[in-house]
Amino acid sequence: MGEQQRWYLGIDLGSVGISAALLDRETNQQYPIFWQGTAPDGTPITVLRSPAIVYLSAEQLNGTPETPMAVGELALKVRSAMADHPSPGLLLSNLRQLLTVALPYLSPQRQTWEPRVQWSDTQCVSLAWVKNSVIALLSTLKPDPLTISAQGLSSDELQTALSKLEGVILGCPTGWSEAYRFNLREAILSAGLVTKPEQIFFIEEAIATLLSELPGGDELTSISEPVAPRYRGQKPESSLQGSTLILSAGALFTEFLLVDLPPDPRTLNREDLYLRSAAYGGNAIDQDIICQLLYPSVWGWRNLGSPHLDLPLPGEPDLAVRYRFQQRLRSNDLGQNLLRIAKQLKLAFQREESATFTLHERQWTMTQQDFHSRVMAPYIQLINREINTLLTQTGIVVQTVRQVLCTGGTASNAAIAHWLKQKFPNATLVQDTFNSMASSSRTASGLAKLPLYPQLLDSARHQYSNYFLLRELLQTLPNEPLPLGRILQLLEAQGINTQACLPAIINLLEGQLPAGLVPSKADLALLTPESRQNPEYQALAGSPLFLRESNQVYRLNPDLRNYLWQYLSKILDGTHQTLEESLLLDLGVQVSI
Repeated sequence: MGEQQRWYLGIDLGSVGISAALLDRETNQQYPIFWQGTAPDGTPITVLRSPAIVYLSAEQLNGTPETPMAVGELALKVRSAMADHPSPGLLLSNLRQLLTVALPYLSPQRQTWEPRVQWSDTQCVSLAWVKNSVIALLSTLKPDPLTISAQGLSSDELQTALSKLEGVILGCPTGWSEAYRFNLREAILSAGLVTKPEQIFFIEEAIATLLSELPGGDELTSISEPVAPRYRGQKPESSLQGSTLILSAGALFTEFLLVDLPPDPRTLNREDLYLRSAAYGGNAIDQDIICQLLYPSVWGWRNLGSPHLDLPLPGEPDLAVRYRFQQRLRSNDLGQNLLRIAKQLKLAFQREESATFTLHERQWTMTQQDFHSRVMAPYIQLINREINTLLTQTGIVVQTVRQVLCTGGTASNAAIAHWLKQKFPNATLVQDTFNSMASSSRTASGLAKLPLYPQLLDSARHQYSNYFLLRELLQTLPNEPLPLGRILQLLEAQGINTQACLPAIINLLEGQLPAGLVPSKADLALLTPESRQNPEYQALAGSPLFLRESNQVYRLNPDLRNYLWQYLSKILDGTHQTLEESLLLDLGVQVSI
């Protein structure tokens, strides 16, 4: 490898698994990462995706957050070995969702890590443990020839590349909170993959899917001249042309992207992309199978607990209700069996007209038709609403859509494919097979290719996070009322490009605290009763930070200002991120904001 090689790592931290790909920026060549795994017969194998799960012992749950007892495939083995233990510990999954809720901190008054997540009716875990669990998962990507390998690179070359990363690119669903980015950036820094916050970039996962299909290999040259890029021979051709819809659906969410692709993909800009996201995915489908198919048929439902248990609306996010229902399902053997059966039925209905399962020593049969009418039809109605919104925003009509790309395990359902073919009669449909590795490697590959298309990054959000802007406002503004123009002048004197982040500044002045600084109303359902009554959360949510005196004239709430400054200090105590400076933007090219 040459001395001038510059490496970037794309990491797809999914709800179910983690996958990654390396990009050599000098050659634009990609190298997928493989983990050591085990086949069902016990044979050692390499896998493109490692399970995104960790195991915490009972002793760890009662102690100070540290490194989990086991991560990935080993976590499953440890849990199985501890199944008959009086205190079996906790197998944590769906970690990324919990990173969106809030920012972990040590409360000096209570000497406890806040907030605490209500995992089931009887088990809880602090968000600091969740963050440490993510650090442990990401640490499996440290240079270690015993655990990972890369196709096309020797062990020494892989270790050199991972030890000299220029940047790490991660996916972030559209609309997810600033807390997710802060927590995940902190985990990357703690894992030691890179050393500076500005080396960590986020893009929406639907954009990563698009990037995976755009040219990015031997057909590209260096793009250090972003205004007039040169190519070897002909301009690169994308496998996608014209109006394109991307539907990316995983365990937690369904994301949509609609774009009219230009003939020259290098002229594509972020402003050309239209994004939507719905907080409904494979986990919600499992719940709807239980509520819509198993509930009317299987006796013993009352054994789940309260007879007044709220059930989620089929095909809808209904987040607070789903969070509480998931906690109940995790709380007893019946709930866990129902979840297992739901996943089996979902898989069986991919290929069978009916499926039989055993519960309470009785056999039950469900039909694919019932599954489609009661579960998939409401979900497809949700998909249709989101797509129609995008069509209205873009002015694109269904007849002109040339291709539809479906990726993610949830999007592989045959009912979705059938509906999409009817919705877009002139489009070519590309759909990942169920549970295939294609979607996982596709997302990681697209993330790694961001340095080839840096104009698709939300540059303003990278440089000026809402948390950074909030801290600057607290530190810079006086107590007396000021018009918006004067506020912008004060921020510009601190070196902030206010035109780049003006909407974010106005949202803060209008009283909107950055998402995740305080848990949302729905996310409070994920926390323990004690954490829901957290005095910091109640104080910050109780009154606005800024008071509008008149049209675009704002005054800081002095009492809340001091309280919020102290709260931020608790959060930032011991973190790699200080929020004292905006983040530099360096993807190897000059990008103007």
